[in-house]
Amino acid sequence: MDKVPLHRSLRFRKIAGVCAGIAETTNIPTLYIRAMFFITFFYGSLAFWVYLLLWILLPVMESDNYQVHEKELFRSRFNRMIGGVCTGLANATSTDPVIVRLVFIALAVFGGSGLFLYLVMWLILPEEH
Repeated sequence: MDKVPLHRSLRFRKIAGVCAGIAETTNIPTLYIRAMFFITFFYGSLAFWVYLLLWILLPVMESDNYQVHEKELFRSRFNRMIGGVCTGLANATSTDPVIVRLVFIALAVFGGSGLFLYLVMWLILPEEH
């Protein structure tokens, strides 16, 4: 497979296509890239400035030749402890729900944003149908 240059993706974008372009270039799921930017945004404004800089500097590429597999993100109705957020994230990222729960607990204890992120996601994410 040809190496894909770093770019912004218009096809899979949510805002400017920065995260989708990084995902296509690195072969990391888009959800992980977006989560990294979202979480680091709450630990200072560096993520905002990096995203803005990449938005300005990266070229736009239509990625018809490249396939990105994204899963839907829902709150789970099964195997949930409170609101189904952690299990829904685990299903979307193909990881164990216990790991996601531990990440939220670590964010709540050490950074203080875990509870806030959980509540926001509980309100925003639709429930699985």
